[in-house]
Amino acid sequence: MRYPRRHSGRHAGPRARRRPAGLPAQFRGQDRPRRSVRGQLVRAGVRTLARTLVAAAALMGAASLAPPAELPTGPYATGSPSRAQQALMERYECSQDGFGDGSTPRSAIIRSQSGLEVVSFDRGWQIYTGARPHALVAVCLDPPR
Repeated sequence: MRYPRRHSGRHAGPRARRRPAGLPAQFRGQDRPRRSVRGQLVRAGVRTLARTLVAAAALMGAASLAPPAELPTGPYATGSPSRAQQALMERYECSQDGFGDGSTPRSAIIRSQSGLEVVSFDRGWQIYTGARPHALVAVCLDPPR
């Protein structure tokens, strides 16, 4: 049912829809063509995939903005190496940052309550992962003596 128009203003009532004349006969009485169930599922899948990709991109961006994780140093670690620490590091060929060439460490320097100690790499790894107390200072190429 059409309402009579009094004026052409904003609240003049519903307007008749004009359909393009070039529509096929099967679509002339409808607002738009009906989609099949398969088409609706495909469209929903594409929307879900797009939303997932946007969310993943946002999470990856947020993760790259997070500060890098710091290595656990424990309560006894200090920032600058002392003379005794420098001497041990030179004697056992040690590095505080690890070895970039893929070399396998054979020992480690730890800082305990009694001072610096050269221990096996396995014990140094346990300290690094938090399974043991103390602080890992450096990893070394030479075995402990």
